[in-house]
Amino acid sequence: MPTKGKGKDMNKASQIVGTIVLVICLSSLFQWPIFYGLIKLSIFSCNAISNLTYPSPSTKLERTPSSPAVQPEVTPSKDGFIESADNKTEMSFHEQEDSIILLESRADSSKPKQQALHAHGYAHYPFVQFSAYRDSERTFFLIGITSVVARGFDQPVQWCEWQPLNNGSQQSAPTVATKAHMIYVYYDQLPRLYVVAMVNCTFEEEVGIKNEGGLLFITVSVGPHLGDTERKLALEEKKGTASDLIRKRNNPPSLKIAFCGPPLHGNIRADWILQWLMYYHYLWKEKAHFFFYNVGGLGDSHRRVLDPFLKGGYLTIIDAVDQNIFPSWYHNQLLFINDCLHMTRYLSSWTFFHDMDEFLFVPRPRTLDKLLDRHKEKTFITFGSIPSATSLCADPPLKRSHWLVQRFLWMQKRPHCLSDQDPWVCLQGPGARKYVVNPRKIIAAAVHNTALPSEGGINLNATMARMYHYHGALSGDAKLCEKKVNVSLPRDQLEQEFPEVQQYNTDLSISKAVDKARKYCALFLKTL
Repeated sequence: MPTKGKGKDMNKASQIVGTIVLVICLSSLFQWPIFYGLIKLSIFSCNAISNLTYPSPSTKLERTPSSPAVQPEVTPSKDGFIESADNKTEMSFHEQEDSIILLESRADSSKPKQQALHAHGYAHYPFVQFSAYRDSERTFFLIGITSVVARGFDQPVQWCEWQPLNNGSQQSAPTVATKAHMIYVYYDQLPRLYVVAMVNCTFEEEVGIKNEGGLLFITVSVGPHLGDTERKLALEEKKGTASDLIRKRNNPPSLKIAFCGPPLHGNIRADWILQWLMYYHYLWKEKAHFFFYNVGGLGDSHRRVLDPFLKGGYLTIIDAVDQNIFPSWYHNQLLFINDCLHMTRYLSSWTFFHDMDEFLFVPRPRTLDKLLDRHKEKTFITFGSIPSATSLCADPPLKRSHWLVQRFLWMQKRPHCLSDQDPWVCLQGPGARKYVVNPRKIIAAAVHNTALPSEGGINLNATMARMYHYHGALSGDAKLCEKKVNVSLPRDQLEQEFPEVQQYNTDLSISKAVDKARKYCALFLKTL
């Protein structure tokens, strides 16, 4: 019995094996056309690729006029695959619309192959000009931005040319040329695709001083090869401009103070700008002119609020058009700083650079006028920054008429400092310092300090003068006064209810100063 069972099992096994073999054979038979097709397609593709050749080094690449692309004739083979009508015909490809012939038919495979790179358009502009100013009888400055790539590997602007106008005509007027000198402004903030650059055009001889007017041209690199340049008009100077500049330079400035504002963008509080402007109008005793750079933040409602200062000749609004096309740090803040610096060079004795959420305060017995007069020979003066807790607001306010800035009463106990320096004299970016300069002694400026030169100034201890910084208060989207604090409570009870108050000092300096500013400006505005 065991023997018979074993035989039956072997018969079943052999039947199973036979069935499997039969299935495999049938599958192979049906799959063969597919395998054959893949093999033939591979052979066809390899033949086509092997026939593609590139011009030799001695072959000049030529441009062809626009013409329809020539396609090889193809016919289906008996087994349904596409191949050349004539198997001996090689394939060549032509790129349409002014393209370069890259492939030739029947090229000798023994010759070296080459393929060129061909640039189309501009990835980054080498120099984007914003403004131009005459600095002296021989020198001009162009203010703009440059690509970070061009800054590192190229000379974006190569030459400057001056072409005088003879009786208002350019005909037969001799031109004078000089090499352009690029000034790459040190940026103390994060770089973007573009960074600030200036062009110094200093000629060997005086140009345009006979009041005939003239044209300043620059030669700009536009390609990777020597000679890939374009000549661009940078400045058209009217008659009498040079003599006006010389007169301003040889006389005291018409203003004591100029203020160069940051780019105004986004949702801005009109009431905050008015409070800020009134405060500084009082602090600088009407001896200042304000320059605001608008990049979309100032609308009609803001201009109506600022109208008294505009009509009074105290404020100039500069609408910067299309600045967002060329992304640079904080809406091109550094560009506007340097434009304003050169614009006010012979206009003011001092030029301030800071934001509109910062209030300068000089404790008694010192005054700002005395401070500036004492350091009038300095290149610059910097001020420490003390942040305010804008999430804490006095509620109810000390006075019903108090403005928003007067409700921010809690300041950090020490000035801002992101390094191991003494916080009261913490310098440059780590100290978030802001500053004022003598514009006749500065060529380039950054956000927290001067760039060229960077010496010759004084960094004041924050006990002598300081900026109170109400970070974000200018923006209508900022979350302010998240906690209402009753300042009439005893200090112990106040700290129990609001533990965060312990890290701040209660400081009424700005609140009291704003009260004085409001009274000072009441007659001027006639609305308060």
